[in-house]
Amino acid sequence: MSELITGIISGIVASVVFYIFLLSVRPKIYVSAKVCKEGEDGEGTLIKIKVVNKTRCMLTNVRYALNFCRSSGECVHEIENIPPCKRSLEFIDKYSKNDENDENAIRFSYRIPPHVRIADGWLEFSIHASHGFSSTSACVKKQYGSDDIISGIFEIGTSMRILAVPNS
Repeated sequence: MSELITGIISGIVASVVFYIFLLSVRPKIYVSAKVCKEGEDGEGTLIKIKVVNKTRCMLTNVRYALNFCRSSGECVHEIENIPPCKRSLEFIDKYSKNDENDENAIRFSYRIPPHVRIADGWLEFSIHASHGFSSTSACVKKQYGSDDIISGIFEIGTSMRILAVPNS
């Protein structure tokens, strides 16, 4: 009987240790709480969303999307996908204290068409990525209203601060 109890306890301990290991190697993705608006022209409004990989391993199989959502009543009745300005990324570099170029901090650029009025709905950004070592994955989704769009540029590095740009 004591052997059975010992086996059950060792199985539980092994499961807990494995679970803690998986939690420690899953991707740590941070998405900016605010959207940076860098300018407007006849083609629309240029915005940027900053994503930082705080994992000490490269993120692979990166997929991301920006949607404009409108609702009527209690349900969403219209979703419009807004394509990124540049081609899609496949990976995001690992976090390193010695990385002088901060290649783990990415700014995703989008041009919001003139017909999209964010005051009538919200922007929804989602990103999904896999850990390069353990293949565990993470998905982060953020919603942005018109109050979350700030004119300026993101501070360099992993900071999520938006700096005001002086008028030229």
